[in-house]
Amino acid sequence: MSIAEDNEILTRVGRGTPMGELFRRYWIPALLSEELPEPDCAPVRVKLLNEDLVAFRDSNGRVGLLGEYCSHRRASLFYGRVEDCSITCVYHGWKYDADGTVLDIPAEPETSRLKDTIQHKSYPCEERNGVVLTYMGPKEKMPLVPNLPWFTLPRDHVVVGSKLFLECNWLQALEGDNDSIHSAYLHRRISGEGDPMNQARRRPARVAIDRLPWGVRAATIYPYDDTQEMVRTNTFLMPCIGNTPRGDSPNGYNEAVHTIYQVPADDYTNWRYDFEVWWDKSVDDSYARSDRAEVGPDFMSYYTRANNYQLSREEQKSGDYWCGVAARNHTQDKMVTESMGAISDRTQENLGASDMHIIAMRRFMLEAVRTMAEGGDPPGLAWTPEENQPRDYPYMITSVLPAGADWKECLPKV
Repeated sequence: MSIAEDNEILTRVGRGTPMGELFRRYWIPALLSEELPEPDCAPVRVKLLNEDLVAFRDSNGRVGLLGEYCSHRRASLFYGRVEDCSITCVYHGWKYDADGTVLDIPAEPETSRLKDTIQHKSYPCEERNGVVLTYMGPKEKMPLVPNLPWFTLPRDHVVVGSKLFLECNWLQALEGDNDSIHSAYLHRRISGEGDPMNQARRRPARVAIDRLPWGVRAATIYPYDDTQEMVRTNTFLMPCIGNTPRGDSPNGYNEAVHTIYQVPADDYTNWRYDFEVWWDKSVDDSYARSDRAEVGPDFMSYYTRANNYQLSREEQKSGDYWCGVAARNHTQDKMVTESMGAISDRTQENLGASDMHIIAMRRFMLEAVRTMAEGGDPPGLAWTPEENQPRDYPYMITSVLPAGADWKECLPKV
């Protein structure tokens, strides 16, 4: 296939599209738990994979995710009443539970069996560490929620940072999360110029690729001095997860990982979710507070294309932020990924050796699409507890090693 055809496959996520059907085989974030703070609170709209949905928390605390438009005459359930373990359309009183079962259609005769013939669109939900996950695929193929550390570690080891709305396609945002090279430039701080690690990361690098059952890990290897190399890993996990290292490396691997989900709202917009995951200690939420200071209550950033992301040419010339945007990394990422357009035209790219991780990710996803087209299951899913074992994929390193050393030996064996 041509690059244009590949780009069309990877970026379109509506039902019936190859990538849309692939996404629907995985558990993905639908919203934050805090958006539904208590039983019978107000419902919220959710745009996900080109579908208009409504989420509500019923009287028992269970989250339902339903098609937004009532099965009767298509009025929005966002305006519905949430009570009695149900959501009721205010137009004609049709009532639904969290499974989409029609509980009542009060204007119909008591003898009517109409409600027994209708199943409203609904998707199962699970809550993990402050995030509501949903599965939008065939129910008979529903896997277990993956045994990944941001879902299984104690709550005080996982900080849910910002949720951020991006006005661009999900793929260009995901590729930015897994591009180790850019952080030495876009996120460069002049105050850190003397750090030897920062200096090393602006030297020409080579990229080593490690294919995993769930995705692709890359080690970006920079010359450090005559006898040593600096190694930094990034890991892509299906279907839309990027992982980068955080903290120190007391055991050879970093004590924390920054995990980012890029979840398509539709083909042209996207939801970014950030997690800070600490393996062996609890942490406070200062990270989350810093991130959220730049985001409004609707998860829209105060830094937008309309105000040029508050870029300062003075900051570029003489300030601390090399890119000119004195904001958190996710805002700087937002600026460059949205600048590519709603869907980046990848036929116009000129990729180099430093883009090997991006190339490997695209190939991995296209292979997964082909596997599904041939009737197989996409990679990394588990349907039994025996299959759903802890995974070492998210462990990260930022280390200085002897030249030519096997960086994989720094990673723990789980």
